[in-house]
Amino acid sequence: MKWTLDNFDIGKVLGKGNFGNVYLAIEKSSGFIVVLQVLFKTQILKTNIHHQLKKEVEIQAHLRHPNIARIFGFFHDETRVFMIVEYAPKDLYKELQAQENHRFSEDRAAFYVKQLTEALIYCHDKNIIHREI
Repeated sequence: MKWTLDNFDIGKVLGKGNFGNVYLAIEKSSGFIVVLQVLFKTQILKTNIHHQLKKEVEIQAHLRHPNIARIFGFFHDETRVFMIVEYAPKDLYKELQAQENHRFSEDRAAFYVKQLTEALIYCHDKNIIHREI
């Protein structure tokens, strides 16, 4: 399927960054909730990361692990690149802020560290290194 922005109802902003913004969105025909990462082409070209971005999309599109957000596809227009990413409704930071003293219990922290470790092992088994951890 060839995606366009017309396929989505765009919702609230989930985040903003140097390269663009992240939005909650609904795919109109299915009602499926996704995240749209919107990257500005000027920023991609200015920082010369277009090859890196392409490689990251290719890699992430092949990952299948419960603790790694899936990328469902991407499309672009004249000024932006849109990545369609799995929506994860849990916000770990908000959960942490809701805890007493803003700390997880030892058991809860161990649970999250275990999930992260499992995702990293999966990636490393596929010879993939996450550069931001």
